[in-house]
Amino acid sequence: MRYDPAVAGDVGKLVAPPYDVIDPHLREVLLHESEYNIAHITKATRASPENPYAESARRWEEWRRSGVVRPDPVPAFYVYEQHFHVRERKFSRTALTALVELRPLGDGILPHEKTLSGPRTDRLELMRATRTQFGQVFALYEDPERAVDALLDEAKKSPPLVHATTRDNILHRLWAITDPDRISRLQDLMARRELLIADGHHRYETALAYLAEHPDWPAARYRMMALVNTANAGLVVLPTHRLVKDLPGFDREGFVSRLRANFDIRPYPGDSRAVRSAVLDSMRAAQEDGRHAFGLYLGNGRYHLLILRDEASMNGVPGHSEAWRRLDVAILHHLVIERAMGITPEAVERQDYLEYVQDFPHAVRDAAERVREGRAQALLLLNPTRVDEVLALARRRELMPQKSTYFYPKVHTGIVMNCLDIGLEASRF
Repeated sequence: MRYDPAVAGDVGKLVAPPYDVIDPHLREVLLHESEYNIAHITKATRASPENPYAESARRWEEWRRSGVVRPDPVPAFYVYEQHFHVRERKFSRTALTALVELRPLGDGILPHEKTLSGPRTDRLELMRATRTQFGQVFALYEDPERAVDALLDEAKKSPPLVHATTRDNILHRLWAITDPDRISRLQDLMARRELLIADGHHRYETALAYLAEHPDWPAARYRMMALVNTANAGLVVLPTHRLVKDLPGFDREGFVSRLRANFDIRPYPGDSRAVRSAVLDSMRAAQEDGRHAFGLYLGNGRYHLLILRDEASMNGVPGHSEAWRRLDVAILHHLVIERAMGITPEAVERQDYLEYVQDFPHAVRDAAERVREGRAQALLLLNPTRVDEVLALARRRELMPQKSTYFYPKVHTGIVMNCLDIGLEASRF
């Protein structure tokens, strides 16, 4: 299924980032962009005094009846391209959008980080109500020879089905591959490749749960995914920072004192944007030198740069490889969040005391403001996890902590949608 622009309007005002990065403010913006923005369905929770999932299902059925969305005439693979900027640099990223047969995680489809229980329940309720996959699972595959890319580039020679710019200044383009020979070649090239889930762990787990409820329904055996080559130059990873709030008995001075056992602490006087930028620059420089560095803001008129004094501090963590123990996000969770703050892994899984902050200037600024005003207790800043670190741990079947990566940009929801009750009669060429 795809939006029909003749009925629904500009596709750039209809698609949206995945549900899990839409905060209340962005949700209101998206809902006002168009009465047909996909957020009306994917973020109906908290919007309706009645059953929000039933409201999503009602709206989706109305869109289908009125032609807001229509099924494409023949089964297809899609080429999905995004053009974007990061720190004033231009990038583009190309994905193959296809249905992938579900397998248990670890059997050819690898996770890379732990998940949270709340989103799994929420997405399963939406799936039950609508029987549709609105967003894609973003996954990586290794193809250093770029054999798949060559076929996708061939498809790009024709005019795109979608050419739209969203409010975040990302250009989205979409092409369909319908030629049976080309589809067969892509299937052959992808058949033996492992897939690493970069983003969408909850969506994949939801699909597995839905299949368990409908084991005899062929359409439920597949998940729509956006597949990106790890050799793609547009594969950008941003960090996800941590905001600490509502932690009982939090003692700022005691916390800093406990940090000194493992970190050299360098103060940065002031709490302006310029000071925060200086801390982030120092963190990046430390990472390039092979050191582990973090930013800390406690709302006391200055930032701190934390530099791990000795990697051996992580050697006592049981059940993990050396590669895991050298991850910045693992160091932060074990030595800072768990040991110095006293927040247990179980509390993190329940999303107690922690919020996750995207690496965008406005989001970091707002988080710092909450700490400054006493509405939160600490802001912890991280460097991004490298793609090679993600791949190395996935191959070992070893999971990172929650929200260890932020692959940017997100694969937007609503570019193409997989409606299970249409059936798969013609899609197995």
